[in-house]
Amino acid sequence: MNKKAALDITIVISCITGMVLSYVYLENVLQKQVSLTILGAVGILFLFLWFMDRGKSRRRDYDTGRTEISEILLLGEDNNITDTWDIYRKTSIVFGRDEGENQVDISLKNTDYAGTVDGEHAVMNYSGGSWYIEDLDSENGTRIQRNGEDKPYRVSSREPCKVEKGDVIYLGLAPLKVR
Repeated sequence: MNKKAALDITIVISCITGMVLSYVYLENVLQKQVSLTILGAVGILFLFLWFMDRGKSRRRDYDTGRTEISEILLLGEDNNITDTWDIYRKTSIVFGRDEGENQVDISLKNTDYAGTVDGEHAVMNYSGGSWYIEDLDSENGTRIQRNGEDKPYRVSSREPCKVEKGDVIYLGLAPLKVR
């Protein structure tokens, strides 16, 4: 539960408590009615706000599922998984070989494929409900093999290429499966 939701619920509970105390302890009928009306209205308002925020939170979590892509897997021989990176809720990922001066999110420096990967090799961005990859003018290029297809296609540095769940991205010789 986020802080706003906790505050909304605390206010609703405080209003209910105030209503009970007003009903029990106020003897003047007019004061009792005014107090119950004001506290009831405030309590209903914050209960409504809490329900609205819960609905937004659920939609936001669903939307950020982002075509179900949540991980990048480094594949080794026989397509066994040798490393994984969580990309859930990210909007941009730079792939490369982190040598200290590079700003990469997924570094292939300590892998068998490091020699075929540039310092900043490719970037994957989330836009308009989908992920897209672009080569960053790397020496060995970036290719993508669509899920279920045999042949990888070259990724341009000038035109983003849509990435879908199950695709394999090749940074030089490094195979990265999108899951």
